[in-house]
Amino acid sequence: MNITVNDLSLEISGVKILHQISFQIPDKSFTCMIGSNGAGKSTLIKAITREITGYSGSISEIKENELSYLPQKLIAPAFITVFEVVHTGFYGVEMSKKEKVIATNKLLEQCGIEHVKDGTFSDVSAGEQQKTWLAFALAQSKDLIIMDEPLSSVDPPSRESFYEILRKISNNGKTLIVVTHDLDMAIKYSDKIICLNKGNKVFEGKPSAFPK
Repeated sequence: MNITVNDLSLEISGVKILHQISFQIPDKSFTCMIGSNGAGKSTLIKAITREITGYSGSISEIKENELSYLPQKLIAPAFITVFEVVHTGFYGVEMSKKEKVIATNKLLEQCGIEHVKDGTFSDVSAGEQQKTWLAFALAQSKDLIIMDEPLSSVDPPSRESFYEILRKISNNGKTLIVVTHDLDMAIKYSDKIICLNKGNKVFEGKPSAFPK
């Protein structure tokens, strides 16, 4: 899925949040969106997902059946297991119960959380929770997955493991957009970096070209 944003500007309550931002995200690529707090990253993502409207400029249309969006600070579901969280991602998918169980177990293995599948979601580590949400998104079989700062409370080794999984998912044909503060991981694993500063795009390109 190719995504094109042209001259996107947004003002909220008289405050300019985004300033004439333009960029492209290629199909089947892994893009990291970086920038300091208040740079406009989350607002831009909400515009792309149409959670926010009232902007000027244009954004490629993304249909609901094409997008899986994981916002910041997802509330941990109470009293259900990791397996059950991932399994619910198959809701509405035309598969038999047996096929859904088999597919759920495959996603748990793919995301490296099969060892905690019977654990209560709220009791597993932050890194395991984020991998569970990722598996949940994959179960929905959407072409585009957007994640807004999924690893803000995750330790460095778990972040590395998570990005390795993201890289493999993109290699298998998904388009990924991840908002992150982790520049090292973005440079190491992504295909493209978009950097915002005070609502302006200040960089768009390959990680190898990002100024250090």
